[in-house]
Amino acid sequence: MSKESKKKISAAPSWLGLTDDRSSFVFLPDRAEIVQEIFELAIGGMGSYAIANYLDQKRVPTFTQSLFWDHTTIDYMLRNRATYGEYQPKSFAAGHKKGIPSGPPISGYYPAVIDKATFDAAQVARQQNLAQRGRKGKDLANIFGGLCSCAYCGGAVIFHRISNVQVLVCEQVLSDSACSRSAWTYKDFETTVLAFLAHPALLDRVGEERKTALLDLVEEIKGLSFDQDRRYARRVNITLLLKQIVAGLIVHSAGNLSVPRHSSAQIRKDMDGRYVEIQLRDGPSYRCISIA
Repeated sequence: MSKESKKKISAAPSWLGLTDDRSSFVFLPDRAEIVQEIFELAIGGMGSYAIANYLDQKRVPTFTQSLFWDHTTIDYMLRNRATYGEYQPKSFAAGHKKGIPSGPPISGYYPAVIDKATFDAAQVARQQNLAQRGRKGKDLANIFGGLCSCAYCGGAVIFHRISNVQVLVCEQVLSDSACSRSAWTYKDFETTVLAFLAHPALLDRVGEERKTALLDLVEEIKGLSFDQDRRYARRVNITLLLKQIVAGLIVHSAGNLSVPRHSSAQIRKDMDGRYVEIQLRDGPSYRCISIA
């Protein structure tokens, strides 16, 4: 075998190893599964800080000697095109550790741990998360990332703070457009939606392929009230399960609004008559009125 056909271990991403003759890359199965889970969490709306926190709580081993996951490691992995097999040759100038791209990228150089569609979906989710990032605390602020849309203009409904109050609000409102000029206090919205999804009657109204996920969701919701030690992990699990059960949440934060409010009007919170349409996957939609 020629020298050129052999691959160096330094070129291998951390989830890959080499065959004994150093000619081919092979998966490190445990690490490959972790990479796949990180992308799933990112697409589910979690940022790099939240993912690192979640992995630490689950005591998932890192790929280095560090005892804890670092958000910069997560962020780099989510941007690394080697995850779907691409390799960018680089040249290194004397005294410089950062390489300079040398020639075009090579597709299929590495075995892909995810597909290109998954990579692209994670990039979209990352940008959305950066645009509406919450605090980097020990709790997962918004479990509905990517699910909510505005009933009045069709825009995304995002997590935001108004006068230090956490709310869900149409992104068009924040860009000084008219729309409804209304917001829904996040705590009330979460309580309303989760109470509906945890109702026993719903189990008979979902398809068989969704029942296991719905039962798991109900258990996680119940656990939030008494299991404080696993609160963060439970909220992450709820985020992932919601994606399996709910296709979308159409937010009517101002109720049956017929005329958009003026773009200079004050943003009003928790207006009477507010409700959310819960669209189940492979199932009907339901109107859920605020329980506050």
